Amino acid sequence: MQLSFVLSFISIFLILFNVAYAEEIIKKIEIEGLKSISKEEFLYLFGIKENEPFTQDQITQGIKRVFLKNLFDDIIVEHKEQIIKILIKEKIVINKIEIQGNEHFSESFFRKLLTFKKGDRLKELEIKKTKDNIEKELKKHGFTNSSVQINKNFNENHVNIVIYIHEGEPLKIKNIKWEGYFEDYITNFLSLNVGEPFDEVLLEDFINKVKKYFTKQGLIGSDITYSFKDGELILKIKEGKKLNIEFKGVNSLNEKDLKDITIAHFQDKINENIIKDSINSLITFYKINGFLEIKVIPLIEESEKEWKITYFINEGDRKFIEKIGIDTEFPKEELKNILVNKEGLPFNPEELDNDRQRIEEYLKTKGYFYAKVFPPQLKDEDNKINILFKIQEGKQVKIKLINIEVKDNLLKSEVSEVLKTYKDYPFSETIFLEIKRKIREIYIKNGYSDVYIEGKYEIKEADAYINFKIDAGNKKYFGKSIILGNEKTKTKFIYKRLLPKEGKPYNPYTLEEERQMLYKTGLFSRIELQPESKDESIDLIYNFEEMPAGAFEFGLGYGEYEKAKGFIDLSYINLFGMNKQIFSRIELSTLENRAYITYVDPWLWKDLTFKSSLLFEKMDVKNIDTKDIIYKIRRYNASAGFEKKFFESFKAELLYEATYSKTWDVMPEVVISDQDIGELFISGIKASLIYDNRDNPFDPTKGWLAGVTSKLSNEFLGSDINFIKSSFYINKYTEITKGLVLATSLRGGWAWLYGGTDNLPISERYFLGGRDTVRGYAQNTLGPKQNNQPTGGNAFFMGNFEFRTYLGKNFFIVNFLDFGNVWKRVGDIDISNLKYTTGAGLRYKTPVGPIRIDYGYKLNRQAGESHGEIHFSIGHAF
Repeated sequence: MQLSFVLSFISIFLILFNVAYAEEIIKKIEIEGLKSISKEEFLYLFGIKENEPFTQDQITQGIKRVFLKNLFDDIIVEHKEQIIKILIKEKIVINKIEIQGNEHFSESFFRKLLTFKKGDRLKELEIKKTKDNIEKELKKHGFTNSSVQINKNFNENHVNIVIYIHEGEPLKIKNIKWEGYFEDYITNFLSLNVGEPFDEVLLEDFINKVKKYFTKQGLIGSDITYSFKDGELILKIKEGKKLNIEFKGVNSLNEKDLKDITIAHFQDKINENIIKDSINSLITFYKINGFLEIKVIPLIEESEKEWKITYFINEGDRKFIEKIGIDTEFPKEELKNILVNKEGLPFNPEELDNDRQRIEEYLKTKGYFYAKVFPPQLKDEDNKINILFKIQEGKQVKIKLINIEVKDNLLKSEVSEVLKTYKDYPFSETIFLEIKRKIREIYIKNGYSDVYIEGKYEIKEADAYINFKIDAGNKKYFGKSIILGNEKTKTKFIYKRLLPKEGKPYNPYTLEEERQMLYKTGLFSRIELQPESKDESIDLIYNFEEMPAGAFEFGLGYGEYEKAKGFIDLSYINLFGMNKQIFSRIELSTLENRAYITYVDPWLWKDLTFKSSLLFEKMDVKNIDTKDIIYKIRRYNASAGFEKKFFESFKAELLYEATYSKTWDVMPEVVISDQDIGELFISGIKASLIYDNRDNPFDPTKGWLAGVTSKLSNEFLGSDINFIKSSFYINKYTEITKGLVLATSLRGGWAWLYGGTDNLPISERYFLGGRDTVRGYAQNTLGPKQNNQPTGGNAFFMGNFEFRTYLGKNFFIVNFLDFGNVWKRVGDIDISNLKYTTGAGLRYKTPVGPIRIDYGYKLNRQAGESHGEIHFSIGHAF
């Protein structure tokens, strides 16, 4: 329904309103027929409330707003004795779509042409569009006598749509005739045969394939056309000519570069003007590389099947810039940095005058308003160019006074406070526009979106006097927010994410912040925002395009510890349309089987996040050197708690964790505690504080990642043992130069036992060694041992240093130094016992982190130990 018709319709029912009721109090609001949105949202958009006054204009504007939702056919507003009654007729919802009568084409073929889907509101315009789409597409496929009939079967507020396809008899190909050049290879591109429908879609596909084939053959000017009459398809193929480009006299530059430059001109044809253009491009390319005397003469030879163009090139001498002199008191190196021509590089005359202008404009930005740079002087000796720029700087102009003229001194004090910083500031056109922009920003942020600023300046000797006349216009306020386009996401969820702004001064700068907050939910691929002015207020129309909320991933890999391994990931981030999230993952390998499911509510209360998870894992812990199984464990874990973000980079977590585990087949050599064998229940509270400002969590080049975690396990919480475990990590990433990153890491942990607990069970002890800790030692083999079997310990300390060097094409090389050790007790910690390794690795970058292979070499190995280890994995070590 057209908006003009809707508004005229509204005006009819507004006659029911008596002008005398302009400020009457509404005692009661009755709504009938509303099903698609909540009563709260409807009344919010309508802009009226019980026990508050209303005006006729409020009703008019409210009806306009709710019609923007595109859910309603009619809205009738009746008023009687302080009661507002709103009668709503909603648009019909499409309940079912059937396609019948199709014989030659599948149902999916037709469904792709629909402009509506199940669940949409019925729109006659979309019905017509779909009918036209199908008929047009059938005609393109040769069914010229086809027709489409769309029937609508109504049932209360729903409609079932039946699309009946009458394909009719197609135009059939009785004969195919080839004219011009063709060969068997080309005829294979044609998927049409005699007796089949005359399908123009397949013909266009044939033409595109032939053109691509000719292009690959280097043919210029090929042409493929067709005609169809009385059942005969005539295909006319004109083979282009082979273009052969050669260069003579090229001694200094790369012939491939020259060929790329010239061949770009010859796409569909060859003529005299195109050849001239190619010569000009070659000359320009030579000149910017220092060949000022370049001459290019073409020789064109044409035969029946070939164009041969030979470019005879006389390069002349190549000229390099020996020295650039700048006659000025201004820092010369600062000016040289902005030039295209640089000392030691080939002379580029095409940029010489541009360089002069660059210096002049740069000086003006520094306050030298009258600066003039004269045409440069050139000196050429033995193909060495010396350039001299002479500069007449004049006095540096500084801002003496900025005067503001505004009615009633509106916001003048706020503006004057900002302008204080520009007193005695070097003046330039750029600074003038910057000051004007900052003044405008102050007024816009305070609701004066239509502010008009007229600015003038006057230069007197070395002083600049600036005057701004400001017409603030009318103050605007935020109005209603209208949410459109969301299908899976609840409207009330979006309203909760919007900033509270209704009735506040209209400030468009806050809207981008709001938009970014909405994007961070991960639910939307596009958010369009359209302001709509309503007298003193501005309504905001949000149009959302949603991202797919579900994801499925799987992968296979190989690790030096687990050997073959794989995973399956399933996730959905918009449960109940409220951005509640569920993640599940299954990991399988020859040694480890793991499955977990996590539920996250990011909006439990304001920015407080609720997290809970269930985990099952079964592991065979193996000594990778001896191949012996150290122990087997089955573990069930449940956790629940809260996460809160502080500022942009800090977050804190508080979780309750309960773990039931069963350990068996434990090697006698590693048994330290009674809890090392059998069943064990651990119950505790874990708290973490994390700081993360990395630029990329998968492949960081700068920033910090640091955190500290403590876990308290106590019999009071039902735990079988009592302990406090704490750990920390500090990672720093520094980009030394482009393509070279220094990554450093320090990590440590310790456990304090109390309340009758003498030893940590093996499942809670610390182990080091392997691809993510101290490379060069096999997985979990560093630290205390009994009979050459690692037993783990109650404390560890380790560090890593990596130089990550980018090689190009997503490959990196890494040089590293690792150190660390594990101690049986906290009191046993001795830094002199640290083990050191060094090595190198190769990385291949992927969207989820690098695939890597490392070799670590032991620097202080003990007798009987291997010299080093090879490690395979995905993702950085830290």
